[in-house]
Amino acid sequence: MCSLGRLMAVMSGAGSVPPQLATLARSLRTSSLRDLFATDVGRADSLSRTLSLGDCELFFDFSKQLVTTQVIEALFSTAHERGVFDVRKQMIAGEAINHTEGRAVTHVAMRAVSDSTAPASLRALAEVSRREVRETVQQTPAHNTHVVNLGIGGSDLGPALLCDALAAMRPPQRSVRFASNIDPLDLDRAIEGLDPRHTIVVVCSKAFGTTETLANARRAVAWLKAGGVSNPGAQVIAVTSQPDRVAASGLPVGRVLSMPESVGGRYSVSSAVPLAVALGFGLDALHDVHDGMRLVDEHFVGARDADNVPLILGLLWWWNTAVLGHTSVAVVPYSRALALLPAYLQQLIMESNGKSVDRDGRPVAVSTPVVWGGVGTNAQHAFFQMLHQGTQVVPCDFVGHSAGLGASHSDHDTLVANMIAQSQALAFGVTADEVGGAATLRAHRATPGNRPSTTLLFSRLTPRALGALIGTYEHATFVEGVMYGVNSFDQWGVELGKHLAARVAADINGTSGDATGADAGATRATDASTINLVARHRQWRNGR
Repeated sequence: MCSLGRLMAVMSGAGSVPPQLATLARSLRTSSLRDLFATDVGRADSLSRTLSLGDCELFFDFSKQLVTTQVIEALFSTAHERGVFDVRKQMIAGEAINHTEGRAVTHVAMRAVSDSTAPASLRALAEVSRREVRETVQQTPAHNTHVVNLGIGGSDLGPALLCDALAAMRPPQRSVRFASNIDPLDLDRAIEGLDPRHTIVVVCSKAFGTTETLANARRAVAWLKAGGVSNPGAQVIAVTSQPDRVAASGLPVGRVLSMPESVGGRYSVSSAVPLAVALGFGLDALHDVHDGMRLVDEHFVGARDADNVPLILGLLWWWNTAVLGHTSVAVVPYSRALALLPAYLQQLIMESNGKSVDRDGRPVAVSTPVVWGGVGTNAQHAFFQMLHQGTQVVPCDFVGHSAGLGASHSDHDTLVANMIAQSQALAFGVTADEVGGAATLRAHRATPGNRPSTTLLFSRLTPRALGALIGTYEHATFVEGVMYGVNSFDQWGVELGKHLAARVAADINGTSGDATGADAGATRATDASTINLVARHRQWRNGR
């Protein structure tokens, strides 16, 4: 719970907490999830929602969140006051809601098939992307049996999540590997054991200027040539919003697929960026993923507030972080197929809403979220001790599916049982009296409970369900961002470190132009720590 002092401090300023919500939060300080369930026998049903996706259903249990019906209604009212629905309408219409870059935000339009979620002009752009992906897959020779995807951030995390999850559902048509890091081991391991003559290299870079991606692309081309590929361009495909930069890069690229400038990297699963997914698992698999996203889009735009799952999820994240002061959220999928989901959501949510000023440049008065997690049940043996008995309250999202994907149904039941039990333990805990035993041990064995969580349970995991999961979190992130008052679609904080890295690299390699000889390169840095680190690295790298 957040303190009274904190509540008073955040009741003014950008994205501040309205007095009504602050009052409701104070009233809950004397209550608990045990009390809320005891006094409302219908709570589990009234705070649950179901989405039908055609080939499966998605059940959301919000009842273990520290909210009441009155809180939910106040959150809806605040969302209307803060313009969530107005900004949603502007986004769908293609208006430039990314005001710092003067861009529209069109990832929803990329999977739209009706004017309820995108105007005709934007749907036409989406069809171009779908056609380019379709033609590329159809024209890729069958003897090319391997795909290596080169990209970083959204050009890696989204396609990697899709491929890892789809591999649990169906056999791949081509093997797909990923390299994102500038660390040479990343690409070394991605191409290890592959035949260059039968490998497609997909280079995904929105601006086609990302240092890591272009460095890996040059090394991959050299590997193709060394492996006897006389025309590497026939096996290199680029996906970018800047096709002119492909030619300027000097890389031999035989085919260039476009992505709109208005689709952010962390939202690019909807664009041509997951080409490797279509090459690896077929066009129908990628189509089903996008179809699941579209179904959630239409739900988000058309459902009434009380039934709107992404709206509720985003408001609860904001409530926990901004109002109750719980500064981090753990996402724990109880599914090996979704093991990469926490990493994907880290970028989606923190790159979108990890901002300290609002749209008008004013300081944000409340905490913005830190997102982390791991896969169950492994996470139970890693950080769950802190979740249950630590000094910080960390709300959790649990994600699972009832139909198993592995060979043992009984083991999958045990997996789901662990997920449900963990949400139960976090919510209700166990008192010292309930523990019993020696008095000296009771305090150590007791757990406080009253730690909020949401459970997302699929009837079964399908490509459409996977898309719906991603789409739900996209829209929840949007809602949360509008509630904070931030621009969720720029990422200026990423740029400074990239700029400085180029300068430090010049210092390391002695190309800064500020010195000559053996000590050249360490003079551009302006702080003693950086100068020392560069000098030490230059000294030690000769012993590699």
